[in-house]
Amino acid sequence: MTTGTSMPSRTRRRKNPLRSNPSAHLLVVTWFHQMAGTRPRLILVLTLGAALSAIAQTPDSSFEELPELRASEILKPDMLKGPYHSVHEPVPTSSGMNHFVIDSEFGLFEADGNEMLFRRVKELYAIAQLKDVSRTDQFTNALVTAAKSPLVAAKNIVKDPVKAISNVPKGISKFLGKAGNTIKNAGKKKTEGNDAEGSKTEQALGFSKAKRQIAVSMGVDPYTTNAVLAKELEEIAWASWAGGFAFRAVTFPISGPAGAALTATSLTSSAEKLLTEKSPAELIAINRKALIAMGASAASADRIVSNDAFSPTHATAFVLNLQSLDKVTDRGPFIDAAANTSSNEADAVFCVQTARLMSELHKGNSPLSRIALIGDFPICVAKDGTIIVALQWDYAAWTAAAASFIAEVEQLANESGKHGVVIALSGDASARLKQELANRQIALHERVNPGPLK
Repeated sequence: MTTGTSMPSRTRRRKNPLRSNPSAHLLVVTWFHQMAGTRPRLILVLTLGAALSAIAQTPDSSFEELPELRASEILKPDMLKGPYHSVHEPVPTSSGMNHFVIDSEFGLFEADGNEMLFRRVKELYAIAQLKDVSRTDQFTNALVTAAKSPLVAAKNIVKDPVKAISNVPKGISKFLGKAGNTIKNAGKKKTEGNDAEGSKTEQALGFSKAKRQIAVSMGVDPYTTNAVLAKELEEIAWASWAGGFAFRAVTFPISGPAGAALTATSLTSSAEKLLTEKSPAELIAINRKALIAMGASAASADRIVSNDAFSPTHATAFVLNLQSLDKVTDRGPFIDAAANTSSNEADAVFCVQTARLMSELHKGNSPLSRIALIGDFPICVAKDGTIIVALQWDYAAWTAAAASFIAEVEQLANESGKHGVVIALSGDASARLKQELANRQIALHERVNPGPLK
């Protein structure tokens, strides 16, 4: 539970070891009195000096540093490497996410977090299958027919929606650190030209619907930020829409580790139906109405459905996950925080997955009563008063930020009547973090959504 910026500096000035370690001070004083009169003073002084020197050289162990993980040690074998990809061995972890680099014959891809890795690997399988389709005689003939179609004037290939990768805060760290307050363009409404679905002409004539149907039938996101996959989907959709090409996903099944669902958002059949049948404009109206009904302000609802962070897929999944929290109060503030803090896809995935974890808890053995906020971070309060922290977090360690956050969680628990605290973590926790939580009698459940992990 940390960000890359919360770690203590390696070059910080070291404190007095005895002042920062009272136990060591007591040990030295006790030993001094025990030895006085039984050993020559010179030996005592020299030994005491050596002991103090050893203590002074001990590094500050108040908190942990985030490790660099190894892909081969944490990933399932078929996620580590497959016929279309291999994941680089070093896996830095920060902002609550493991950061992966994926090699493939289709290019180099980055994935911020376990969920996004799962999605990217699946997309590579989809790209391979679509490229196979594009080599068939049927597809080639359909392209010839499409080129002669009067619809050719309306074809407008979707612009690349992938944003430049930067070091701005992403995902969970932004919600804990309130960094969203400094994001000036968060939730900035898209212009029509930047719409990930293309022009209104495309939508009216059916091109976008054809693309959505193909994507959902293959189990990938029709609004993907993967530019390579988007291009392949557009080519197949163009041949289908204007050239009469009969695409059947069952003929070209996605194999390998990724399965059949839209893994990064865990979409239900109802969500897939909405994405297939409803245009982006219709989804905006549906999701906006639902968000307001759950207590969000109109401004926050507008920001969720009309910004660059929440694609129609993410917004729909977020809404459906929150709607499943039947009779859980105070969902509105969580929606407001998501709207005001999210400015990129990692932020949206954090919101979607956190809402998903809440939904699973609510429908399982821990029915929820309400949602509280610590800063911008949502905390669940169960019907029995238990404080439940549902964390979409790949790797958590004991850092200054973690200690501060846990202290606030404990304070919330005390204010609620000293009820217990449970942390449900999607990924892994360090041994030090487990011990610190155990010392505080906080229950920890790891890998509640392991995704690509072993």
